[in-house]
Amino acid sequence: MSNLLLDIHTHHEDGKPGEAIISKMPRELVIEPGKWYSVGIHPWYLDGLEEEDLDLLCKLAEHPQVLAIGEAGFDNKENYDRDAQVPFFVTQSALSSYVEKPLIIHMVGAADKVLWANKLRKHEPWIIHGFRGKEKLANQLLDAGLYLSFGARYNVDALRATPLDRLFLETDEATCGIQAIYNKVAADLKIDVDELKKQVKKNIDRIFFKK
Repeated sequence: MSNLLLDIHTHHEDGKPGEAIISKMPRELVIEPGKWYSVGIHPWYLDGLEEEDLDLLCKLAEHPQVLAIGEAGFDNKENYDRDAQVPFFVTQSALSSYVEKPLIIHMVGAADKVLWANKLRKHEPWIIHGFRGKEKLANQLLDAGLYLSFGARYNVDALRATPLDRLFLETDEATCGIQAIYNKVAADLKIDVDELKKQVKKNIDRIFFKK
């Protein structure tokens, strides 16, 4: 079923089973046959969380259809509880290391925090989802050992600076499908779309399925 997986981060559930990793908060997640998930506590929704939410997250993290933890992260551009973001991120990073699954990261205006937290990272892969930063920031994150996932909107120079073996694609909340994003990215990289799919599938198998 992993050979169907091309979209590593989406909030849509209307695609074919097995073709995307669906991102959910712990209380939202109802696991359905044939689907892949990531589960985590988004930095927008830290207010009102209870100990039971973390307990549920830890339980769900070990489910075989949960391929990643997240999205976790930092958001400095909105009126969210910034003080709470650090401990929740560190906790989810430790969980991803414990269950040996990648961490999907939400990063808005907070690259400094991600790079700081990266010093505490053990072995788990970190993936910045929906990356829209410029080439300089892309290179900083890549040099720190992170992976970048691109969606419907991105900086072309940053995309071209990303090695193909460190690249993922996603729909997130875009209205277009994942095929349209592959077509656009392939055109911007000036490579055949089937070649792009083949490489991203290799990345997915290596990072999410350990093949």
